[in-house]
Amino acid sequence: MWSRKPLRYEKSMARTQKKIRVLICNKYVLFREGIKSLLREETLIEIVAEADTARQAIDQTARLRPDVVLMDLVAPDLSGFEATRRIKAVHPDVRVLILSLRDDEALVSRCFEAGASGYIRTNDQPSQLHSAIDTVCRLSEYRNQRAGMA
Repeated sequence: MWSRKPLRYEKSMARTQKKIRVLICNKYVLFREGIKSLLREETLIEIVAEADTARQAIDQTARLRPDVVLMDLVAPDLSGFEATRRIKAVHPDVRVLILSLRDDEALVSRCFEAGASGYIRTNDQPSQLHSAIDTVCRLSEYRNQRAGMA
């Protein structure tokens, strides 16, 4: 079992008790369930929806206005790049955090060019997901230390 340090936003958000609203987009149910299980432990994170296609994520973002969308790059209908572009075009305040196994520099650069706020590898430690959400919610970019260094 992994242990985690309290997130930086927990102190500042504790005053307002505003939860970070998260939408998870991934075609694999097991993956989505694992992410939900990790994030449920965070008292200041609320999973507001999940989507198994990019178009569903776009529609749910428009309807629910999450703070963060965890976006898979490989969706059955649209690429994560295109979904990110469409979300950011209509909702520039929504933060998109890309989740991918790959980490080559060109791919990571394309994610940020599409409007992503962060990039994290799916084989990173669970605590890094918490850090990534914390960072993008503070309106900063998050790039895993290894991402783009292959």
